[in-house]
Amino acid sequence: MEAHIRKLFSQEILKEAGKKFGVKIEELYEVGGFENFIYGYKKEEEEFILRISHASHRTYEQLLSELDFVHFLAENHANVSIPVLSVDHNLIEKVELKDSYFTVSSYIKAEGERPSKAHFDDTFFHNYGKTIGQFHRLTKKYQPSNGVIKRFKWDDDPLFINARSYLPDSDEIIYTRFVELIEELNQLKIDSDHYGLIHTDIHMGNFFINEKKLTVFDFDDCSYMWFASDIAIALFYFLEFSIRDEMKFKENTDYFMAHFMKGYLSENNLSLDDMKTVHNFLKLRELVLYIVFFRSVDMTVDSFASKYIIRHRDHIINKDLFVDIDFTQYLK
Repeated sequence: MEAHIRKLFSQEILKEAGKKFGVKIEELYEVGGFENFIYGYKKEEEEFILRISHASHRTYEQLLSELDFVHFLAENHANVSIPVLSVDHNLIEKVELKDSYFTVSSYIKAEGERPSKAHFDDTFFHNYGKTIGQFHRLTKKYQPSNGVIKRFKWDDDPLFINARSYLPDSDEIIYTRFVELIEELNQLKIDSDHYGLIHTDIHMGNFFINEKKLTVFDFDDCSYMWFASDIAIALFYFLEFSIRDEMKFKENTDYFMAHFMKGYLSENNLSLDDMKTVHNFLKLRELVLYIVFFRSVDMTVDSFASKYIIRHRDHIINKDLFVDIDFTQYLK
């Protein structure tokens, strides 16, 4: 989140946001949030999430298109965190500012807990892949509801549009690599067998696990994108945040992908060409996270972010593979 958005946010805005969903400010408790302000609350022993977003990040119309997609998935029996209505029976409310606004939405809190290394086994990775495969199978028949605008294309996200402004002057070469990769990806085939509205950020921080069942939330970044991107993102965060040791990337990739893809292919099919692009989408996520850290994190106090920048800068400049492995083998 950009610093000027944090400065705009206040206790008065939080109070007004809670009121929209019948919650007093003292009943709200902060549960995190990187792109948005995220709070939890209880009503009649049931737990909910309140999400507050600035319009510069997502407009009212964009949030409506997100929730329309989530409702579509839920209606088709996908395990997602379901939005709830406000006091005035709206899915989305606004808290107006002088020259902008915050949007407010609320969701039933996913059951279970955040996955950890203790959950890592064949079944967990299989179900992880199966969940993403189900989303991709379903999105092939998704059409926005009447009055809902079509969600944006992946590179129309403000992060992509404003990327250069977030990077320091010394990182012109990083921006060049970013533009080169975007141009390369935009040459890929676009059709419903390969491309559609997807989550784009299903890492292990965006779902809970309860008795092997995964419930996915935070569709804030959903956009029209190639299906292979979701696979790359799941693998990227598994390696970068769970393994972290580059020397072990290859063997852990093989274990993860073998079980993940069995689950995925039980729901949706991909081609050899799709699997070849996983390398491109791993590189894209490597670049996106690099830019996000400069946009949203104080490097002087966040050691993980600063170490990430140091560790990945040369990889990006040299166009090194994130992990040197043949992804097509997981279709066999």
